[in-house]
Amino acid sequence: MNKKMRKLLVWGALVTSISGAALPAWAAESAQQEKGDNPYAAQEARIHEVLTQVMEKHLNDRLDVKRLTDGAIRGLLEETGDPYSTYFTEKEFEDFRNDLEGTVTGIGIYIQQQNGKLIIQNVFEDSAAAKADLQEGDEVIAVDGRQTYGKSIEQVMEAMKGESNSSIMLTVKRDGKEFTVTLKRETMQFSPVDSLMLDNKIGYIALYTFSENSAEIFHKHLSKLESDGMKGLIIDLRDNGGGYVDAAMEIADIFVDNGPLVHVKNREGKQIDIRATPGAMKVPMAVLVNGRTASASEMLIGALQDYKVGTVIGTKTFGKGVVQAPIPLEKGGILKLTVEEYFSPEMNKINGKGIMPNIVIEKPDDQLMRAITYLNGSTALRLNSDGTVSVAGFPAAEGMAKKIGTQWFIALRPFADLYKCQVDWDNAHQQAVFHCGGTTRKYSVKDNPYVRNENGTIWVALDKLNKDFPAIYVEKRDQNIFVHVK
Repeated sequence: MNKKMRKLLVWGALVTSISGAALPAWAAESAQQEKGDNPYAAQEARIHEVLTQVMEKHLNDRLDVKRLTDGAIRGLLEETGDPYSTYFTEKEFEDFRNDLEGTVTGIGIYIQQQNGKLIIQNVFEDSAAAKADLQEGDEVIAVDGRQTYGKSIEQVMEAMKGESNSSIMLTVKRDGKEFTVTLKRETMQFSPVDSLMLDNKIGYIALYTFSENSAEIFHKHLSKLESDGMKGLIIDLRDNGGGYVDAAMEIADIFVDNGPLVHVKNREGKQIDIRATPGAMKVPMAVLVNGRTASASEMLIGALQDYKVGTVIGTKTFGKGVVQAPIPLEKGGILKLTVEEYFSPEMNKINGKGIMPNIVIEKPDDQLMRAITYLNGSTALRLNSDGTVSVAGFPAAEGMAKKIGTQWFIALRPFADLYKCQVDWDNAHQQAVFHCGGTTRKYSVKDNPYVRNENGTIWVALDKLNKDFPAIYVEKRDQNIFVHVK
């Protein structure tokens, strides 16, 4: 069967588009009733009786019959014991599809609750919030004039929802001063794929979800990395909960030359194989996964791992190996019903088991560093001539290193965490004790031109570390500096 003819979605797992769905259940049962052989008639009568009694006799005479019916349907699906079979209203299904495609309507901020305050954690580029100069760290204190104090983050996010082009008034506090901005909500589309070239020509592609156009966008990013001289590839599937199986299989097909990419079985045990087309890219590859890597992601991982074209690094994946079909109901609403189970090319069961990485590593930063070293990439700390800092090609966390005048200083604690060194504080002597690569040095903060203590963060001059530790060496390349740790 041609895989492009199957509209599979995993996370929701759509096996067919709505327009091509089978005859709705209500219509099928109506046909049976006409023949007098409906096996569900007695149970339908029970539901009808309960609904009638509630609507006609309950003390609350304002009950919504549609909401009660929606609840009854959800209860029915819950009794299947299958957490992936669900019921959507049309609006809920539209929201589900928008989430999958990365389409959101809002002003472009992400907020979190900290010590009872609602703080902006991220401002999306080119969003209404960015244009209004809202910044990370701003405290949201009112929405449309209503105070946020004492409200949960869910309540505040609900208050911020609205249609595209509608206005919202946000009052924020920054540096003790309050100000109010009026913004227009916008419909924003976020890319399901990001990429960059790391040091030593290691390509990095992050796949956030498998939307309808993920494979197409993945191809474009991969081609760009190839043209830039890529020598190895990291595919990051951590926290990717799935999406369209077509997209996942098209990406798997890039790297698998021939054979089944996945096996799919229905309730009767009938098996369908989605197969690779001849021809494959050959590139050293590492794939990053974690416990939230699920569904279509696991289909892709199963193919890459079974054919030994990618080394999987991280922690065991989630273990969702079933496929759902969207079934539109004639009387309204949509069922997302589990109809198939899938297995890896070597017939490994995924559902309820997950996929074990080839290399198990718990810490996220260590997972990434291991993938880079596995592909012979550099994990050097790069100090750029413009004052910016990166690690292995990724922008470094703030507070890792900084340039003061003409001299670079390294923050001992984050440097030690990154490169498996150790730093302790000797309070009696007011000095930092730094262990790295089998060498130990003590750095007093008193009257020491090589050491700075800024609010408890100990900074040591790079030249001093380079001299004191054989495991640390510095390479000057063009106008930039690379700090290597053996």
